[in-house]
Amino acid sequence: MDNRTAIIKQPDNISSFNDVYKLQKIYQEALILDNSNPDFIWIGEHQLCYTLGRGSNYDNLLFSLNEAKYDVFKIDRGGEVTCHMPGQLVTYLVLDLKNFNKDLNWYLRKIEEIIIKILGVFNINCHSRKGFTGVWIGNKKIASIGIGCKRWITINGFSINIDCELENFNKIVPCGIENCLMANMIDYNKNLNIQEVKRIVKKTIEEEFNFDFISK
Repeated sequence: MDNRTAIIKQPDNISSFNDVYKLQKIYQEALILDNSNPDFIWIGEHQLCYTLGRGSNYDNLLFSLNEAKYDVFKIDRGGEVTCHMPGQLVTYLVLDLKNFNKDLNWYLRKIEEIIIKILGVFNINCHSRKGFTGVWIGNKKIASIGIGCKRWITINGFSINIDCELENFNKIVPCGIENCLMANMIDYNKNLNIQEVKRIVKKTIEEEFNFDFISK
């Protein structure tokens, strides 16, 4: 597989979800118009918000949409409702699957493998679950995946709970899974920090997709 050029952004500040979502859309449209444009990777943290996929059931939101203290976004991805917040590392991949494999199931399983490799670097044993998308430690979910795709150009990606306020998940039925328990990486490895995890996420994506990263 030939190396692909990808623009990477890794802000240290806590980012607005909507701002980054709009940025992904810009890069997705650029790739649709001209597939010689670079892919785009974003790795960072969001302010507290909740997002719903295209076919999400609003009953999985356990609060009223009239509660102004929660930001809620309906977005272009599969999957149910999830939560983003500081202490959770989010990775978005806007890439052209025509350069890899035009198979969304392959892509989802690939992301699961990437997450498992990342956690393995920190000596955390985790696994995927048949019939579900994401990664678990025992019976607790540590990472969630949600993707969109238009003309084989992907959008959105995955989130890994590093050291976040898991109580925020109590406001939803996470990923539409009843009685879903969530976990933080810090509970299994006290010595890690989010910057080190970010470094490993970047390195793993770079290797798995044969990217040459550039900043812009």
